[in-house]
This record gives sequence, C-alpha cells and structure tokens, in this order.
Amino acid sequence: MDIRLETLIYDNYKKLNENDKHIWNYILNNKSKCESMSIQELASNCNVSHTTILRFAQKIGLNGYSELKFYLKLENNKKCTFDKGEIISISDDINKTIDLLIQRDFSDICYLLDSCKNIYAYGTGEIQSNAVRELKRNLLSIGKLVNIVEGNDEVETITNYITEDDMIFLISLSGENNTVNKFAKDLNNKGVKIISITESGNNTLSKISDINIQFYTHEVIRLEDNLQIFSASQFFIINEFLLVKYLEYKYSK
Repeated sequence: MDIRLETLIYDNYKKLNENDKHIWNYILNNKSKCESMSIQELASNCNVSHTTILRFAQKIGLNGYSELKFYLKLENNKKCTFDKGEIISISDDINKTIDLLIQRDFSDICYLLDSCKNIYAYGTGEIQSNAVRELKRNLLSIGKLVNIVEGNDEVETITNYITEDDMIFLISLSGENNTVNKFAKDLNNKGVKIISITESGNNTLSKISDINIQFYTHEVIRLEDNLQIFSASQFFIINEFLLVKYLEYKYSK
C-alpha cells in the first residue's frame, strides 16, 4: 500500500472543517504516539468527541479509526530511504516555480509596495524567517523598509496597531499553520493588505490573503525522527523575482 495519509488529506481537503484540520495537525505532529492511542485518547488530546474523530477518518476515505491506525503503523514502520529520482523531482519543482513566476504579473504587489504606509513581514519557521530577512534586505535596496514581526508577543502587539494603510508578507510552507492563519484573519478583519507565500494548492492562508504567491515543492524524505525535508530554495527565488519584477514595473519603458 503506497498511499500516504498526506495524499488522502490532499485529495479530500475540501471536505475538511476546522476541527478536521486541527485533528490532522495533531496527528501529523504526533504520528508515533497516535499509533497506539485509542479513539477516546486521540479525541481527548484534540479536544473533540470520538465521533468527530470517526467522521474525520471517513471524510478522508477510510472505513473507520482502525484503518486510520493501520496507515499510521505502516508509515511509522517504513524504513527511511532516499529515492535518487528526488534530485530530478526537486529540479522540476524549482523549474516549474520559475516558469510560474516569469508568467505572473507582479504589478498588484508593486502597487501596494508604492502605496502602503508600512510594510511588515512574518515567517512561521526557521527557513521562512530566513526568507523574511532576505526579503527585508532585497526591498531595502529599492528604498522599502520591511518591519519584521518576531515571535508570538510581537504578533499580538502588531495586531493592535497595524492599520488598513499597511501591508504584510506572510511566509508559510503549508499555509495551514494555526498561529499565522489566526494572525492573518485578525489582520484581514482590520483591512490590512496580506500577501502570502505558500506551496501550491488550496490552503487556508491563500484563501485569507489578498494576494497569494505559490510555488511548487514536496516532501523529499521523512527521517526516522519524523522530520520532514522539503525543498525550500523557492522562498528565496520568489524574493529575487519580487525585486526584479519591481524594477521592471518601476523603470521599464
């Protein structure tokens, strides 16, 4: 059986409500623990009823909780091996992303850069935070100051005084991070212009945002400690394109 739970989630994503996404996020981060949990234990850890867990399993195409645990056990016992074809797959992701960026009209983003009062940026992980810092360096070279939001405390503070005259870049791999999505909803309610950068697909953050820049990536390998390795250079490629597209917007004849 080669189908992964991630594939089932992707194929049935439109069926999932917020409780389902919360359950999946917990399972994804605790696969080893969940393998041995009863349905009542998982429900308790997710703060939902056991019938909600059962409905979640059925929504993604499984017969019930027993089959969900079977998939977990199968994936947890799978040996970590690297497919040499991944080198080509990563190259394809990067090339498809570049093609997408070449074709994309960036004038909507460039207009916001010129018309907004303040520019903010926030990344949800270490690589994303590095991309935010690189974005700040790039935009500073064209006279645009980016205020980096760091940590949950600053998220709450910024939410209080950011205004509809401001814009923010939100960088997230999956677009399903609970913290950044709550942040985005709060900003959206205040009329702040949101530009998100996420992997391709129908993710929550892309729906909340005014503008979404997508890129292609995939899980290259999952190590024994359940650490997922993705190709992430696309964040930095997008930064480069944003700079060059702005120069084109501003100075081309």
